[in-house]
Amino acid sequence: MGRSVRSIQKNVSELVTVKGIRHGLLFVLSDQADFAEVIKELGRKIPTSLSNLEAKVTVYFDTGERELGDDAKQAIYALFEDHKNLTIGGYEGSPSPLVVKAKEPYVFKGTVRSGMVIEHDGDVVILGDVNPGAQVIASGDIYVMGHLRGSTHAGATGNHKAVIAACYFSPIQIRIAHVLSRGPDVKASAAEMEFAYLNGEQMAIEQLAYLGQHRAHVASFVRL
Repeated sequence: MGRSVRSIQKNVSELVTVKGIRHGLLFVLSDQADFAEVIKELGRKIPTSLSNLEAKVTVYFDTGERELGDDAKQAIYALFEDHKNLTIGGYEGSPSPLVVKAKEPYVFKGTVRSGMVIEHDGDVVILGDVNPGAQVIASGDIYVMGHLRGSTHAGATGNHKAVIAACYFSPIQIRIAHVLSRGPDVKASAAEMEFAYLNGEQMAIEQLAYLGQHRAHVASFVRL
C-alpha cells in the first residue's frame, strides 16, 4: 500500500511543473493526465509559486500535445483572475527570441543645405556635402561622402557605439549619444576619410582605415 501511495504522489507532483524563464514563468501542464486533475494541481501550485512575487509577471503555458479549447483556457484564466500582477502571455510554451530586423539605412543624394534637417531611425548615408547650418540626426551611424561642415548627431537614441564618418571632416558640432563636441580646429583640406567615435566619455577622431579595427575592439569588449 505504501508503494502505491508514493507512486500517486509522484504522479500528482508532475501534473504541473513551474519554471522560471527569461520572459516570466512557464507552467508545464501534463498532457497525459485528466485535465480536471491538472487544473486542481495548478490551483495548488499558483500560491506557492507566486508567494514572493510583487512585480508584474507574464506567465506562459506549455500544454504538450494537449490542445486547449476555450473552456479549458477560461478555467486557467479563472485561477489567475485574483492575481492582478500576473498576465497570461500564451499557451504555446516559452516565447521564441525576438528576431530583430536590421533597419534600412537612409541614403540622401545631394547637398544638405543650411536649414535642412535629416532625421532617421537607423544609419544615414549622405552622398554629397553637409553645409553649415544643416543637421543630420540618426539613431545609428552617419556617413558623409563629401564635406561635413554642418552639425551631426549619431546614436541619437543612446547608442554609444555609433560613429560619424566623412571624406572631409570639418563639422561645426558633432554628438554621439549624449556626448557633445565641437568639430576639429584644423579644417580638412584633403579627403582624409575620418570618423568620430566615443572613447569612454570622450570624443575621438581616427582615420577611416581604422574603423574595422575599432568595430572589432568594441565587439570584443562587449563579449567580455
